[in-house]
Amino acid sequence: MHGLNELGFKALRLFVAVLDHGSFSEVARREGLAPSSISRQIQLMEQALNQQLLYRHTRAVSPTEAGRLLGHHARLLLVQLEEAEQALQEQHSEPAGLVRINAPVVFGQRHLTPWLGSLCERYPKLQLDIQQTDSYVDPLQEGADLLFRIGPLHDSGMQARILAPHRFQIAASPAYLARRGTPLKPQDLANHQCLAYKGVAGQQRWFFRRPGQAWTPYSVKGPITGNHADTLTQAAEQGLGLVMFPSWLIGEAVRNGSLVPVLRDYEASNSLEPQQIAILWPGSRRLSVKVRTVIDFFLQCFGEVPYWDR
Repeated sequence: MHGLNELGFKALRLFVAVLDHGSFSEVARREGLAPSSISRQIQLMEQALNQQLLYRHTRAVSPTEAGRLLGHHARLLLVQLEEAEQALQEQHSEPAGLVRINAPVVFGQRHLTPWLGSLCERYPKLQLDIQQTDSYVDPLQEGADLLFRIGPLHDSGMQARILAPHRFQIAASPAYLARRGTPLKPQDLANHQCLAYKGVAGQQRWFFRRPGQAWTPYSVKGPITGNHADTLTQAAEQGLGLVMFPSWLIGEAVRNGSLVPVLRDYEASNSLEPQQIAILWPGSRRLSVKVRTVIDFFLQCFGEVPYWDR
């Protein structure tokens, strides 16, 4: 293998090109070299490895089993080399160009929009295309570079960076709790007014558990259901009942005192599956400096413990 190391990456590139085109002459034409020069490079590789890599035919060449194996590893190595070269070129370059971002509607309004001014001021050569939707988006079909997603993380061929666990809180206004009392355990919710989210999948289920124990569902009822979180949150602030929403959604209301968390000894959720708040990007793509810059920016803004959970 020492001899192959001496031949270097150029010989590997030529070898892979011959595999792709099945012809010395075609590769020679593309590279501006003599076919005999290409053939000589491959012969040197075969001598270094003591293996026949190609079957030579009159009109074409094809790989031997050893040639196919070398070709597989050579492709991986050349991709890594290309990525390293690009990373070195980008190391001192200013992030520039278009970054396409997709995010859920309310999360985007609450936790992306407030930071856009700082992002654009810090990186003036960036262009942002922000699409907000709560429906599924195929990043390869839609051309999205980054997706902010909330929910269970399934193996989808996407790379992911988890921002935070998706934590739910039960909360009500001080006036409601003064009037109706504070629930101390989930069973107490049967005697309370609960303002439940109701979307296309029906009314949201409320699950509770002690840390480390199994989830238990509880039925809730109240004067209002709806498919808009802000409407239900405002109704709770007016003293109409309890809501169960993510901490990123009602965190501000809790901090300013218009809502008070209850049942804090329990974990709450609307699903039996673990849920995360994450940034995703296509796993087949190498992260460009502009996309990596946007990811790092929001990670810094949100914090190791996101500000809505502090």
